[in-house]
Amino acid sequence: MDIKSCKSCRECPVRWRNFDKLTDEEIKRASENRKEAHYKRGEIIFKQGSPTTSAVFLKTGLVKMAFESEYGKEVIVAIVKPGRIIAGPGAFIDDIHHFSVTALKDTAACFMDLNIIKDFVRNNGEFALGFLQDISIKSVQEHHKIVSITQKRMNGRLAEGLLHLSENIFVSPEFDCCLTRQELGELTYMTKESVVRLLKQFHDEGIIEVEGSKFRILDKDRLEKIKQSG
Repeated sequence: MDIKSCKSCRECPVRWRNFDKLTDEEIKRASENRKEAHYKRGEIIFKQGSPTTSAVFLKTGLVKMAFESEYGKEVIVAIVKPGRIIAGPGAFIDDIHHFSVTALKDTAACFMDLNIIKDFVRNNGEFALGFLQDISIKSVQEHHKIVSITQKRMNGRLAEGLLHLSENIFVSPEFDCCLTRQELGELTYMTKESVVRLLKQFHDEGIIEVEGSKFRILDKDRLEKIKQSG
């Protein structure tokens, strides 16, 4: 089904799967109260420190979730594709966003009042359990990423980042990377200069092919070894 033609959240092919646990009445309420917005690459969807009023669901595009330190440095904690809810823990703690979300490419997103989501959590046990599982899975993934990548040398960090993009985000050994070199550094906890140097090294050694934003993994086994030994 064409995403644009969806009248109900239940019919949307990129819906958050936890919506399948809603009753017909609840899904009708969700469908009637969603608002859609469109963003160009680089536009901020919401800013760290701003009030949490809505849950966000991507229909198309790609976004980054980034944490900004008190010194102004950014760390990308996740790259999000359609089919996932974006609603940080602040929604249930202090009503503040604890990270920023920015479009990495042209993006369409649905917004839903968080009070509606909270009502579903209070009144629908299966939905509440699915919501807790969703939050827990993302929390574990983000913790594993931090532990894994910070224990590696720089070549291992970049190898892990490239494999993540290839396997989990673009699902292809060849992809048009919509992250700048600076953003690749923020994803892998490195400086832009280190990313540029290592990309050239990997390219010269025949591990990857890089031409501008076009990436192609030529030797995945070798990249895996660098990731593991890094």
